[in-house]
Amino acid sequence: MTRTLERRVFPLTDISIRASSDDDRRLHFTGRAVVYDQLSEDLGGWQEVIKPGAATRTLATSPDVRFLINHDPNLLLGRTTSGTLRLTEDADGVLVDADMADVSYARDLAVSLEREDITQMSFGFWVLSDSWSGSLHEVREFDFDGGDVSVVTYPAYTQTSAELRAIAQQHIAAAEGYPIERAKHRLHELELLSNI
Repeated sequence: MTRTLERRVFPLTDISIRASSDDDRRLHFTGRAVVYDQLSEDLGGWQEVIKPGAATRTLATSPDVRFLINHDPNLLLGRTTSGTLRLTEDADGVLVDADMADVSYARDLAVSLEREDITQMSFGFWVLSDSWSGSLHEVREFDFDGGDVSVVTYPAYTQTSAELRAIAQQHIAAAEGYPIERAKHRLHELELLSNI
């Protein structure tokens, strides 16, 4: 059976970028590339929904996934096999956590994220299990190995997110009424959980 790489573009949610430390110039990115149980934009006369757990099996195999800008392999920001990209699944989809290299296009991306000109993500994958109901495509399982997660200009799913880590602190503080120090503490707790 021939495998066909597919890409879905989503709006960025739950994203942030921050300097990872004062001693280096890497940028830390967080976002959500895959959203479960959310209807995509019109994909040409049909829509799609990714079912909860669709990434569970592929993530358990430690897939080789790249973090790109607009699915362009020339704009590599991180990779799971190098440890600079980490993907985790929760009830809402797949979260992205990356340490971006100190390269010009990562710094340029950081500016666009801070300005909120870019706010969404997409992912490249292979469908393993799916079904159709009229013009609705339901993806029950997909394979990430050899695929990508990307920050994008035009998403298929507007519910996705992306931002610099420093921006996320401000969003948590505003959304939950936290003082900024409590928001920083909450983000630190989330980082510790993602490292387990």
